[in-house]
Formats: sequence, structure tokens, C-alpha cells
Amino acid sequence: MQRKRLCRSFSATSSLLVFNVLAGLTAANAATLSPGVDVSLDFAQDYFNNVSGGAEHGSGSPSALHLTTTVDSRALQGSGNDVVHLDVLGLGGTSISARVGDLQGLDNNEATNTVRVFEAWYQHDFKAQGLSVRLGVQDYNALFDTLDSAGLFINSSFGLDPSVGQVGLSTFPESTLGGVMRWQNDAGIYVMGGVYDGTPGLAGHPYGTHVEWRQGDGTFINLEAGVQVSGDDGYKLGVGAWHRDGDFEDPKGNLRNSNQGLYFLGEKHFSSRYLGVPFSLFTQLGGADASRNTFDHYMGAGMTFSGLVPGRPDDTAGFGIARVHLSNAYRDVTAGSTQAETAYELTYQAVFGDHFSLQPDIQYIQSPGALSSVDDAWVVGARAEVTW
Repeated sequence: MQRKRLCRSFSATSSLLVFNVLAGLTAANAATLSPGVDVSLDFAQDYFNNVSGGAEHGSGSPSALHLTTTVDSRALQGSGNDVVHLDVLGLGGTSISARVGDLQGLDNNEATNTVRVFEAWYQHDFKAQGLSVRLGVQDYNALFDTLDSAGLFINSSFGLDPSVGQVGLSTFPESTLGGVMRWQNDAGIYVMGGVYDGTPGLAGHPYGTHVEWRQGDGTFINLEAGVQVSGDDGYKLGVGAWHRDGDFEDPKGNLRNSNQGLYFLGEKHFSSRYLGVPFSLFTQLGGADASRNTFDHYMGAGMTFSGLVPGRPDDTAGFGIARVHLSNAYRDVTAGSTQAETAYELTYQAVFGDHFSLQPDIQYIQSPGALSSVDDAWVVGARAEVTW
């Protein structure tokens, strides 16, 4: 069947060209940029060592570089209600998950080494109505199923509930075309919905940028509603539902053409008047159709503390637990599988000035790969991050 292409694929060469242009812009003096133009760089270099258990001992060093340009209509003497955003992503280094054999992805920077356009979208804000519309290549997880306090952690599950992430949607490390509409009122109540190409990238071509909506890709649809209140004692509660159509194989090899799931997320921030330092608590719950997916439910929770060390108010410490449960459909066809894999993470982000942070990190992975034959793993390491 002839494939219908809605957008031509970009090559790795074009991605690299954009990457170099943005690098030059970032190196320029920020003061020369006009109001409404923001150029930023974020580079994170990780190093982890699997010191005990897991598939094999050894180290890995994933890295990720984001070069981002955001331009709003103030740059053209406008209101600022129109925004164009471009994010070029460079990935490098070696795998640590290959050493451990974990399912959840203990390092959220790890992916195939390449350079690609990660986001390229346009957004219009109807500010009087509390409404925004975003169209283009975009990261699902930038708006949906996300919590600020959980963003401290390096394990991938805290960033995106793996019961959703397992379907291969538009998010790190490869995003695709989508449209999102979001509404929020003055009380913080919000509702948003998104429609995305159901199959990011191009099968068999993991390098460079490939943006095309092909026949057979299917569609991923998500709805989320909740309340989000900012401030030192702010909070967020949200519930979401997703549906994906398009052909795929379930864990037993049966051909399916639809998939669905639900998730809940919440966090509460507390000012320093409670314990003497600001802290936050969060929780994540997700579930997917047990007959069609590897993971049928996920539970995550954690806490973060700011300024635990006197004289260092910008440092943040955190402890989190992420547990993904394996479906019976998967376990029936996987010899030696256990019920779940659980990750425990203890981390501390030390901030030095406006542009550098160092984050020591310890993770204990219980039943890596959800396999009874693999010993629990201890993984230690750190992330160094430069932002500009």
C-alpha cells in the first residue's frame, strides 16, 4: 500500500545543521537578543557504575544536550501571544541500563546516540479565555502526566509513568506531530487534550529526525483534567486517560488494533514553616489494559527537600520509589519472570552559581528486568549539568 506522508522526513544532516546554528546563537551575548527571544543550552553528562548485581558489573555514561530557541511575537512588536519553539537534541555516551538489565530505565538521558530536532511547535495563547493551542512536533510529557517535584530524579519512571510510556508515544528521545488544547481558570482548574501520531520515528532508522504520519501509524489521544495551584504551599492533582489505535502485537503475539489506560498524579508543596525547610511530596499511579501490555500498572512516590544543608538554599535532596508490575499476559510467555521491578532512588542536587549543578545519585533496583535469575542491583553515580 502506498504510504501517505503528511510531512517529509528530515535527514540527520539537516538536524546537525540546525544544531550548529543554535550553538552559534547560544554562544552570542544574550544581551544582544531582543525582547521575546530566548536561546538556551542545557548539557547533562552522567556517569553510573553497576557495582553489585544486575546483568553484569560495569559503567555507563549517557549524555544529552538541548539547544533551544523560543521566540514570541514581542520580537515583532506584538502581544507575546504567539510563540515558536525549537529544541535540537544531541545524545551520546554509553548505556548503563545494558549493564543492569532494568526495565524502567534508570537514566532518563539514555537513548540511541544521534542528533535530531526534538521539538518544533507553534503556540497561540488566548489569554483572556485561559486557553492555549499548540501545534507541531512536541513532547507529550512536557504537558501531560508530569510533576515538578518528580523532575529532580534521574530514573525515567519518575518523569513519565511507564504504563503510558510503554506504548511508544511522542516523547523522549523521539517526538512527533501533535496538537494540544489546554484551558485553565484563575482557580487553577485545568482541562487539556492532545492528539498525536501514534508511531514516532521511522522503523529501522533510529538516527536523525524523521517526522511523518504514515498510514498504519495509528493515533494517540490523551485527556487530562485537574487542579494546579502555584506558590510555596501549592499543589497539583490530575487524572488522565489515553487511547491508542493502530496495529500492534500484545505480549503473546496476538495482533491488536487498540490500547488504553488511566493515570493519576498528585503533589503537595510545603513552605519552610512546617519543618524549617521547604519540602514536597508526590505520588503517581498508572494502569493499562492487562491483556495487551507488558506493564499493567505502576506506582511511584517520593519526597524532596530544599536547603537541608545550611547556607545552601538552592540545593535539593530527594528519595523516591518506582514500582512497575508485569501483566499476566507477559509473564505467561516469559520464563523466570517475577511480578514486578522496583527502583529506589536517593539523590542530591548541589547547585553552584547560575549555570552548573552536580547531582550524586544512588539507585537500588530490585528484580532488574523482573527476572528471578538476576540479582538485585546497586548503581551509584552522578550527573553534572551545565545550563546557559
